[in-house]
Amino acid sequence: MAFRKKYIRIKETFDPDIMVIQECEELGKLRNTIGSQYEILWVGDNTNKGLSIIYKNHIKAKQLAVCQGNVRYMLPVEFDNGFKIIAFWAMNDKKDLMQRYIGQVWMGLNKCLVKIDDKTIILGDFNWNVIWDRSSTIPLYGRLTEVIDLLKDYRIESAYHCLNAEKFGEETEKTFYLYRKKDKSYHTDYMFFPIDLLKRTKQFTIGEYKNWIEYSDHMPLFIDF
Repeated sequence: MAFRKKYIRIKETFDPDIMVIQECEELGKLRNTIGSQYEILWVGDNTNKGLSIIYKNHIKAKQLAVCQGNVRYMLPVEFDNGFKIIAFWAMNDKKDLMQRYIGQVWMGLNKCLVKIDDKTIILGDFNWNVIWDRSSTIPLYGRLTEVIDLLKDYRIESAYHCLNAEKFGEETEKTFYLYRKKDKSYHTDYMFFPIDLLKRTKQFTIGEYKNWIEYSDHMPLFIDF
């Protein structure tokens, strides 16, 4: 939350062309901070806490029309070069437990299937790891394993796992620190890219705990291609 207080650290560290920010305040609260260099697309039902895609103003983008139903915090966007981002901030769902967390990502992706192609990037805070696929006692519409398999059919794979040759559930680098505790860490944030695009990756990093924990319990994921 309060991304306006953290923006300058992201800007100075990465100078990103595109940012995807979870728990992000809406445009009005951010405009004075980020100025006119960036444009913002935002979805949410709480002005302090939604999902945004923030992009430099030399880039043109539009939100894609998708019948989202009750899938919360999914933001599908198409850029003027034909690339698409389907961003997620996966939440708990107390009304429909089968759609909580990764179940939400699964449902959202299935609503976007006609939009997915070899220029589609899927990323965000999934709030899930495959280790919980096996231990979950309440059924889900779809688990992370099924999300991974679905995207493989489109030749889209996780940047971290592909570039580091690591298996899901055995990640050596963590993205989330529960209660900001170093000994309660998990890999729950993902960037899925078309294989042909991953081959052009120049740099992929996950922020280090010591550098970012004062800003968030989730570490930033950065990719340059």
